[in-house]
Amino acid sequence: MALNVNRAVTDPFYRYKMPKLLAKVEGKGNGIKTVVANMSDIAKALERPPMCKFLAFNIKDLNPTKYFGCELGAQTKFDDKNHRYIVNGEHDAEKLQDILDGFIKKFVLCPACDNPETALSVRKSQIHSKCKACGHTFIIDNKLKLSTFILKHPPKIEVDFSKAKENGNGHASKVEDTHVAADLNGDRSSNDDEDDWAPDPVEDEGKLASGIGKLVLDKDLEKSVEDRLDMLHRFFINAKQENRIGDGKEIANEAERLELKQKAPLLLADVLLDENIIKDSQLKTYRRALLRFTLGDKKAQRYLMGGIEQLINRHEDVLLAKAAHIIKALYDTDIVEEESLLSWGEKPSSKYVSKTQANKIIEKCEPVLTWLREAEEEDDEEEGSDDEIKFDDRNTKTSQYVEKAKTAVKEEIKIQGDDGEEIDIDDI
Repeated sequence: MALNVNRAVTDPFYRYKMPKLLAKVEGKGNGIKTVVANMSDIAKALERPPMCKFLAFNIKDLNPTKYFGCELGAQTKFDDKNHRYIVNGEHDAEKLQDILDGFIKKFVLCPACDNPETALSVRKSQIHSKCKACGHTFIIDNKLKLSTFILKHPPKIEVDFSKAKENGNGHASKVEDTHVAADLNGDRSSNDDEDDWAPDPVEDEGKLASGIGKLVLDKDLEKSVEDRLDMLHRFFINAKQENRIGDGKEIANEAERLELKQKAPLLLADVLLDENIIKDSQLKTYRRALLRFTLGDKKAQRYLMGGIEQLINRHEDVLLAKAAHIIKALYDTDIVEEESLLSWGEKPSSKYVSKTQANKIIEKCEPVLTWLREAEEEDDEEEGSDDEIKFDDRNTKTSQYVEKAKTAVKEEIKIQGDDGEEIDIDDI
């Protein structure tokens, strides 16, 4: 059931809608908690992040879930693995809906036009709001509990390039106002004029050069990392369905445009690889495409290993026994470097699969990892012995050259006489 974002408006044709809040009480006694099942959808409708996913406080703490905690005096948390938004204690859905209305009125609606099209930013220890619909600007009340929390834990300052001047080298100089606005929606600073002054591109004029194209403001970059990852994932799926993977140039360009090139291998493992990874030699098939992301980039290689872990976990019955073969194939195709494989094997992580599952996969890969370690040690020993051999050979060859040189000199200074006796040239 959809509700008007501003529930004071009873017009059924009101275009700003949001889903009705769904809450479920779980646990007993001191462990009782209320799970808001559709907070992601509500936050998306309000254009506010549902919950900060990072340990350090930042600007994304301005969200409906955190507001519940402030108003109810309860702790809130986000279950990243299951995408659950939790408020400690037992709370009725209607009560939470009423509290949500308070959040919308104070942090979402414009007081001038009542439209929920506001963008929030922090400047000079104040939370500023600007309405995209009517242009009205105002300051959020600092006495509100959530406002106090935000101001006590300010976001990292992001550079507002609209206030920066360019120096003679074409680089942005220091911003005059050190209290640069940071978008509370998790986006970049949005103080630029909203008018679209650029003319529509004409197809006959051709595409922008790649260098110039990167300078064009891309609105997709204003979206959250999660949204951009979803976009890139869909792009990869479409590219595979339409046989456009090829050498990976197109998909690499898209990942770079969305500033997700290091994380992209995690998605590629999901889209390009399946339970037939060994049977169909899929790593060889997509080698060139994968190398566009992993070549010389250890972080990208680690993301790919995370994708491999998830792939094995999804098809455990088939792939767990073949885990060592997969790792060996990654090494043989140079998609993942030896150092990255050994580092992965030494530090099991619960980032992509459970710690138990990660240990199980690494245990299956131990024969290959041991082989890599021993090969690395043998190479080190051989390098040392080769150096010694080369050094000894060099000494031997040097002494031979010296003896030959001495013999040549003797032959030059002596002349064979008619009677067979050697004559010293100096005596002539």
